[in-house]
Amino acid sequence: MAAIAATPRLQALVWIAPGHEVAALSREPAQCSASPLSAEASTGMALFNAPQILGGQAARARISCATCHANGRVNRHFRLEGVSGATGTADVSSSFFSLARANGRFDPKPIPDLAQPGKISRDPASGALERFLRGLIVEEFDGREPSPAVLHALADYVRSVRACLGEGETARTIEEPLRLVRASVSAAADLAGRGETEAAADLVGAARYQLGLIDERFAGPGLRQERASLVAESRALQPQADAHKPDPAQLRRWLAHFDAFIVPRLRARAAWTLYDRDRLAAAFAGRGQ
Repeated sequence: MAAIAATPRLQALVWIAPGHEVAALSREPAQCSASPLSAEASTGMALFNAPQILGGQAARARISCATCHANGRVNRHFRLEGVSGATGTADVSSSFFSLARANGRFDPKPIPDLAQPGKISRDPASGALERFLRGLIVEEFDGREPSPAVLHALADYVRSVRACLGEGETARTIEEPLRLVRASVSAAADLAGRGETEAAADLVGAARYQLGLIDERFAGPGLRQERASLVAESRALQPQADAHKPDPAQLRRWLAHFDAFIVPRLRARAAWTLYDRDRLAAAFAGRGQ
């Protein structure tokens, strides 16, 4: 087994409860939906995994909707100092996220499972879910005002979340961030073509964030070429993230190149990275695992 740094530098460690590192980084709730995701729900999935959408301190801490609601379910390993009590809880009225709903009390609650019915109607005709999501983004997390297109896509994704038969978990593999890179860039191209330039730029940023998460796992000394290619691909996307108007054609060309030339190399080397559970466990050995 190739040597890997004894203390991995992974962004997710900010919100993973101590002693839960290997479990949180190697397993997640299985993703199920009522049917294959529509294009709108797939865009919503990309937004759901984009810290930029929440804004404020959450975005600076690289926290997205999916951080707490892994695959729309519950991240039972979540614990953020000053925001959580027990693992799997969060105080969403904490001033850490926003002053708009801060109540001055430490009041962490269990993270809800989005596959379970809640108090908010999910009837698309009512618009209640869209209004609820807008309140979360703007008031609870201090994000900027989302466009109707962003809210509709997020709501469509949330409506698609279902409990899996057997309530199983699945392994976290490189396929998850690769899927999110594709979904983010594809959605960015579609939204840019519809004039949703701010959301498109956010999604390009979300794709670059996922590339960074892959890079973190490619921690072995024999993986420099793959890390270099990830950095190069991220830099190639940067002008689109910074652009006043991201170019749909350029985004689609980037995605075609990524799928044809980068993805096969990443998949071929994934077994030598921290996506391999044994290597992950070895890297965290001696830290209470």
